Amino acid sequence: MKKLRELLRANRWFAVVLLLEAAVLASLAASLFGAPYRLQLTPADFSNDYPQIAAVNEDGTTLQIWNNGEDFTPPEGKVITFSSAGSAIHSGAYEVTIQYFSCETPDTPTFNALHSAGSLSFSSKGNPSAVRADTVTLDDCHRTITTRLWVNYGAKMQDMTATLTYGEGQLYLYGITLTEQPIYRLTRLVIFVLLAAVLNFVLLLLFARRDENAPARRRKYAVPLILAGITVAACLPLFSNYLYFGHDIDYHLQRISAMAAELSYGQFPVRMTTDTLNGYGYANSLCYCELFLTLPALLYNAWLPLRTCYQVYIFAVTLSTAIIAYYSFGKITASRKLGLLGAALYTLSCYRLVCTYIRASVGEYTAITFLPLVLVGLYNIYTTEKPRFAQWAPMAFGMAALVQCHLLSCELIALLLVVFCLLRLRDTLRPARLLAWVKAALLAVALSAWYFFPFLISTHEINLMVNGPLIGKIQNQGTYLVQLFSPFGPGFGGADSGTNPDMTLSFGLPLVVGLLLVLYCLLRRESWHDRDTLHRMQAAFGFAVLAMVLSMHVFPWDSFHNWLGRTVGKLIGLFQYPWRFLSLATALLCLAVVLAVQLLKEKNVRLAKGVALSLVGCTLLMTGVMQTQMLTGQQEVAYNTYRKMDPTPTTGVGEYLIDGTSAYETIWAQPKPGSDKMQLLSYEKRGGKAYLEVENDGEAADISVPIFNYGHYHAVDEATGEEYPLGTGENARITLNIQAGYTGTIMIAYQAPAYWRGFELVSALALLGSIAWGVSRRKKKQ
Repeated sequence: MKKLRELLRANRWFAVVLLLEAAVLASLAASLFGAPYRLQLTPADFSNDYPQIAAVNEDGTTLQIWNNGEDFTPPEGKVITFSSAGSAIHSGAYEVTIQYFSCETPDTPTFNALHSAGSLSFSSKGNPSAVRADTVTLDDCHRTITTRLWVNYGAKMQDMTATLTYGEGQLYLYGITLTEQPIYRLTRLVIFVLLAAVLNFVLLLLFARRDENAPARRRKYAVPLILAGITVAACLPLFSNYLYFGHDIDYHLQRISAMAAELSYGQFPVRMTTDTLNGYGYANSLCYCELFLTLPALLYNAWLPLRTCYQVYIFAVTLSTAIIAYYSFGKITASRKLGLLGAALYTLSCYRLVCTYIRASVGEYTAITFLPLVLVGLYNIYTTEKPRFAQWAPMAFGMAALVQCHLLSCELIALLLVVFCLLRLRDTLRPARLLAWVKAALLAVALSAWYFFPFLISTHEINLMVNGPLIGKIQNQGTYLVQLFSPFGPGFGGADSGTNPDMTLSFGLPLVVGLLLVLYCLLRRESWHDRDTLHRMQAAFGFAVLAMVLSMHVFPWDSFHNWLGRTVGKLIGLFQYPWRFLSLATALLCLAVVLAVQLLKEKNVRLAKGVALSLVGCTLLMTGVMQTQMLTGQQEVAYNTYRKMDPTPTTGVGEYLIDGTSAYETIWAQPKPGSDKMQLLSYEKRGGKAYLEVENDGEAADISVPIFNYGHYHAVDEATGEEYPLGTGENARITLNIQAGYTGTIMIAYQAPAYWRGFELVSALALLGSIAWGVSRRKKKQ
């Protein structure tokens, strides 16, 4: 306490900061208590400037809008809106429930999720920036929609306004309910505490006066601060109220929101997203592991906006990339400074930034995080006579992580590892080294068992589209030298044949300059005394060139397809784009450049430092250019929540649909009775389960339910518990046979096989065993 008083006496500004933080903390802590705020908007709360087409019914329960084209012509260029009176509302997060009826084509109702008679939005004229909520499309397929709304902390909101925008057809509004979510109060408090702790640490470290321990503390925290700086430089586009639109962003945001919903329903681990595709369900979680998406999904369940959850995920992945790259390159070079150089080159590499922001390829940029871990595992195995757990474990954990975030990246690096082992066959077959490979492989399989074996079983049992016809020839998607060695790429673009419409597919300025350094070291290879470093640099550069060649248009992928037949063609087609090999080429080239700088230190330390600083300067310059391109070339999107009825952005190319099904038909989510005597009384989905209420006055007949039959669904009578056998009907929908005279409610739910828990147990034991082993070895060393 005495030291703290002295510190505050010498730094009065810091005392002011602490007092302000304490005041905010007290306010947030006080807000934890009290009943959730609730706001009800009724049809009578809405103004009506268009009595010719709109009116509140006699009992005041419905605002009815219907322009039949007989008595009213919409004002040209004017949007027809109905706004509620301004309402007072507390700051916080709210679940918004909208009850309505929409029919864009009243004469021929379609119940089509892509059709809509209007939309609803929320705003405040007095404090417009304090309200965060996406505009909600009131589609024809549903009668109730739930969304989210946030009112900023400290906002004095007296004029919250709901605006109903009318398009055409019939639009009836029954009511809007806003219910505060108490969990957000705690979330907000935790976030403030974390941010305050980081702020205070930085202030003390950089600005505190008369702190005798400050110089030693700065030296102690130099590496973490530099890694944090690299992370912040790579994540500057995240510090915004918007996301920059990337190619796959819709698909992955849908994965996060769908996983969050399933976790809230109690499904863990998530195997089937039952709400996806308008309630039809999608086997994405079975086939495309979502382990790492647990972080943003849990944050979304803590009621952070979806955009913020995704931004936190990118930040966490980027920080992990910097840390793992620092560890890996530092371990290989036995130098902390070269580890930091490698972390900067790799974390801010052009292809990684492209995958993160232009492509929004969550699986691939997450996989890029773990590639250096595989490289250091490979280095350890081949530079140790008898590799022990500490040497081969990075290989096991790196490959397990790749399996659980992006199988394609795992397959790509496995291909290069096979080539490496064949080239070093004599060393590979040494008993101790071969045993290390076997142990690493077994641990990787055990760590991935919870996901990998259910995935293999499911893809064998279910005829998925990814198992169907060949995806196609990929050679025309290859890169050209002018793209690879362009110091600055064109920015945002697509992925097509040729070069003009393409996104940036370049190594980027720092690695192009680094490549020249590597070539210089190779040209003078006879003059270097450190032959081990030279050989490692040669190996890294050689495999980087191999990966680069595999990414290029000149590599005969299509010929391999034709020569080696359907099976090989299928495997090749799964890569989709040859330029995926740039992730491996980037990791290997970064390693080669770092090793080249290490060689340069042998001759001239000052020159090596100058080259390293120049490479860092090139890295920062290229990053700045790419971020400037994002500002001008990419669309900004809010994405507080995700709700799109179009199946294309939701499923990408639909690899995990059942073969032969139509994703487009999911825009209709209505059960189809197979008999005129069977009446559908109601159908709804709650908590991941479907509730089907029917009355059958005729003979036994089938009813088709809008759920894809991926298997492992169970249907039971809600009253008696009697189980109904399930069939598969048109478009792979679940069918039930309803007996004559039946009246009741049938519940349909997905339940993963019980024996899959065995695979989960194997992975849990492998992880816990590895942690226990590591802790015990650390204690022995101490």
